[in-house]
Amino acid sequence: MKKWKNLAGAIPMLVWLGVLVGCPLIYVVVLSFATRGPTGLVVFEWSIQNYIRIFDPKHLRIFGLSMGMAALTSLATLLVGYPFAYFTAKLGKRKRMLILLLVMIPFWTSSLLRTYGWIILLQTQGLLNTALQALGLIQEPVRYMYNYGTVLLVTVYMLLPFMILPIFNAVDKLDWAVPEAARDLGAKRSQAFWHIILPLTAPGILGGVTLVFIPAVGLFFISDLLGGAKTMLLGSLIRDQFGSGRNWPFGSALSVLMMLGVMLFIWIYTRLAKGSEGGLF
Repeated sequence: MKKWKNLAGAIPMLVWLGVLVGCPLIYVVVLSFATRGPTGLVVFEWSIQNYIRIFDPKHLRIFGLSMGMAALTSLATLLVGYPFAYFTAKLGKRKRMLILLLVMIPFWTSSLLRTYGWIILLQTQGLLNTALQALGLIQEPVRYMYNYGTVLLVTVYMLLPFMILPIFNAVDKLDWAVPEAARDLGAKRSQAFWHIILPLTAPGILGGVTLVFIPAVGLFFISDLLGGAKTMLLGSLIRDQFGSGRNWPFGSALSVLMMLGVMLFIWIYTRLAKGSEGGLF
């Protein structure tokens, strides 16, 4: 009886997910097998040409750049976020709450607005070039924008809190008696970290990497504003197909490809998460 009551309570959520998530996904999959008419309208003449077109070298290059951007963003946020979260978790309650508040404050501002802030900072006549010229460190403005490195830097900045918070939560829940016992038994500080602390905080690392990798694949406004035409990523390509390109079937096929890539990443994450329960490292 209790089982049926729980199921009945879940029905509204299942209907909500089915209507707002399931139906659009099914429509996108169906649309990916349609064709584009001469005027840009969708013609439901079933074909797999949209998926064959994905294997064009220029499209595979964009897909590779997007996956590489997501992987590098995950790595960079991990290298910055882990030490930050680790030492923050060891502070007193008031200090770490203040630091976490500072980490969360950027979420109160539009990410698009923050991106324009980076443009003001990095453009040719921006604040950085003006300051460096005033100090006599450079003679002419340096071109910081419209390259892969700048897009990576700003993407890391945008997604860094998603790495810090899960790792902080994992470190905060750590039983410090375990590494202290290892130290008492003769382990060095570095050995206690690599063999005890890092494996015990692996779920936080995996959670942070997942929260960073998935949105990094689809972000397009950062590459549009700071990368220009030189840095076309998968999100930008999909946006163009649904917008100026007026090729919804091909855009849908690209969307399905991106969803499959994300699903593969989530599957890998679940496998690693299960392994971390028994000691990932």
